[in-house]
Amino acid sequence: MAVTPLRNLTGDPEQQSLVDGLTDHLLTDLFRRCRSVLFAWLSAERRWAANLGPPNPPELKYVVFGSVQQGSSHGMLKANLRISDAATADYLWASRYEFRPEDLASIQAEMARQVSRVLHILVLHEVSRRASIIADAALGLRECLARAGAALKGEMCAELSVEAQLWFLAALARDPRNVEALVGVAGTCQHLVGNPWWGDPRSAAAASDLGREAITIALEHEPGDAHAKCVQGMLYSAAGQLEEAASAFRQALAIDEGLAVAHAWGRYNAALLGRAWETPPAVERALHLDRTDRRHGIFFFFGGFAALMLGRMHEAVLLLQKSLERNPTYGAAQLFLMAALSLTGRYSEATLIAESFRQQYLESPADAFELFWLSRSACPTYRAQVYPLFEKIRALGAAS
Repeated sequence: MAVTPLRNLTGDPEQQSLVDGLTDHLLTDLFRRCRSVLFAWLSAERRWAANLGPPNPPELKYVVFGSVQQGSSHGMLKANLRISDAATADYLWASRYEFRPEDLASIQAEMARQVSRVLHILVLHEVSRRASIIADAALGLRECLARAGAALKGEMCAELSVEAQLWFLAALARDPRNVEALVGVAGTCQHLVGNPWWGDPRSAAAASDLGREAITIALEHEPGDAHAKCVQGMLYSAAGQLEEAASAFRQALAIDEGLAVAHAWGRYNAALLGRAWETPPAVERALHLDRTDRRHGIFFFFGGFAALMLGRMHEAVLLLQKSLERNPTYGAAQLFLMAALSLTGRYSEATLIAESFRQQYLESPADAFELFWLSRSACPTYRAQVYPLFEKIRALGAAS
């Protein structure tokens, strides 16, 4: 994606600083919102984006450009934004924003939100088109969704999540408005975000952004979809937006009180907010409502995690072992089990699990644990509970 400076068409040179400010804020917000997009500059003035390189023409897909001019009445300004295809120069999207200079901050935020939304939709279209080429072109929508569902019945691992996402994207190529495919794409994005050792931090950040946009689109089509609301909560929680996550889980359960995954995830999120005592009864209920072994692996992890937060080490060991019986390569369960074993004096077992983790995830970012579990919650209670566990995991060489 290339971004050009907004042009000042107001006829007033004194408005140049305002126009420059709009460009700067737009770029800053797009960097924050669109981590799946690589940006390049299209300007002779490097001051516009000191950290951006020049565009590589074969890779350049889209161009964002626009202008600011006088509005329809005195004292009003109008910002025009467009996104075009870099190869054909065809307009893909355009919008206008009329505002007073004193309302600049809110307009900047709205511009960035809309451009971000359009960019993520374009990315979804592009990756679904590529997935459709890779997948069997003879298969229809239902077949693609069925194959995605079959992949998700296996253990929690990167390979199966990638396979499921490929089929969900292929389904999306056949029907861009299909809610099941959109929720599936968002859910598999959450798998990458929730397992940071599967890839590099940039990939996880991009998956978080794309997943949240996909689930937003799904909920626009089906606002009463409880599973979509739950996936939205998962993505919020992984991004550290814990109160927003709690609200999404409550809404999911208001739609479907029997949704097991919402019960479990909602109270796991509560543990991150310092209320770990709420997690065990929710996990028990989730285990009763959903008999799926794969999900039981996740539910047992939530129970073990909460037991650790509450200082119940032996209970934590049992629950985390049960989690790994169902998902043997589940990295989160391995990390916290090694901490629990170390805290109960079972150092040799903890060391073996740490070595197994390192062998499985040789390319794991060194700070993945800290970034995902320490920085996502500012709750003092939670941080006091989790920091000693992090110290044990770091001492075993499984985190920086």
